[in-house]
Amino acid sequence: MEATLLQSIASPTIVTATLVSNIIFVAFLIAYNVSGDVERGAKNYLKKNITLVLFVVSATAFVGSLAYSNIVGFPPCELCWWTRILMYPQVLLTACALWKKDSNIVNTLLPLSVLGFLLTLYHSFILWGGKSILPCTQEGAACSKLYVMEYGYITIPVMALSCFVYLLTATYIYKKF
Repeated sequence: MEATLLQSIASPTIVTATLVSNIIFVAFLIAYNVSGDVERGAKNYLKKNITLVLFVVSATAFVGSLAYSNIVGFPPCELCWWTRILMYPQVLLTACALWKKDSNIVNTLLPLSVLGFLLTLYHSFILWGGKSILPCTQEGAACSKLYVMEYGYITIPVMALSCFVYLLTATYIYKKF
């Protein structure tokens, strides 16, 4: 009974958090491009807190993906596993960087985030009806299986894509400073 309640709460919570984070992100981008004060504030904040921001985003993706596979019960497909391979190390690396107060980790994480962005964009393309050029083994789950579709666009790959976009945007603003 307890697992059923947790299962029924997990997915709507993750989807709503994704929607809210997407809205906040778009509002931030608009304000960042319109107001010099927001741009300066973002740069100053990221200059001091880049590893914390990267850790929070990657840890959120980590927890969300585990919630979908271990609580809700959605088996990850092959592309989801590759996405995890690109996201999960970022949690550990940013945690270590936080501990050491080392913001140079940004350079190490950039290739993981770029590859993760491209992979999740491709996975989203497949779910939006595009033709896959890679075979999916379907041992766990089909890469084209749609487990979640909320608000007309939020799928599991879009959730991961959002996190990679956040990571890349924070890194871009930080490096631009």
